[in-house]
Amino acid sequence: MVKFLKMLCISVVAFGAVNGVALASDSEGDGRSCPVSWQTLRDALRAAKADRSVTTPGAFGNNMWGVVVNRTGAVCAVAFSGSAASDQWLLSRQIAAAKAFTANGLSLDSILGGSKQLSTQQLYDLVQPGGGLYGVHFGNIQDAADATKGPASKWGAASDPMVGLRVAGMITFGGGLALVNNRGVVVGGLGISGDTACQDDKFARAVRTGLGLNGGVADAGTGATCR
Repeated sequence: MVKFLKMLCISVVAFGAVNGVALASDSEGDGRSCPVSWQTLRDALRAAKADRSVTTPGAFGNNMWGVVVNRTGAVCAVAFSGSAASDQWLLSRQIAAAKAFTANGLSLDSILGGSKQLSTQQLYDLVQPGGGLYGVHFGNIQDAADATKGPASKWGAASDPMVGLRVAGMITFGGGLALVNNRGVVVGGLGISGDTACQDDKFARAVRTGLGLNGGVADAGTGATCR
């Protein structure tokens, strides 16, 4: 599994070099490049929360955190659907960041074929005992110090302390999706957290559609296990 993860990282870097994609170094402020603005993310979260059709059986009806990472995996936008940070589960802020990082890191441009884009929902069955990716999440632990750094008063604001950082982490249940432009190119990842895994996944799909980054296709779901 370690060998697999190393090969995956090498492949991503090699792809960027071959296709002329400039993967900025940490010192170049990766968080300043983003496929969406903070305001656009905030508006999409609020629109999804107001849409009564974006509900799954058993959902709590909670407000949600949304985090976007750019193609390098750096957090570049953090927002929430409520009026204040405490209107959502506070722990969901860092869970959303890990979901965005996971979906971005396990997605490929559509033209490459193969696995294309994997959602965190699709990983659920694969990581169960006996699954082909069992234990994979142990190879990518979130940096809790960066994910929870303050000031907490800025959590969810345009100046959220996570912006510009790769807090990493791997989540293997619903709520993480790749952000894909109309040419099928992956431009980052979206993480949604704050409710049940099924609700997080459906909410994430609504937000991604609102952002116009679902690859230009209907985003009804993958049919993968959602629990």
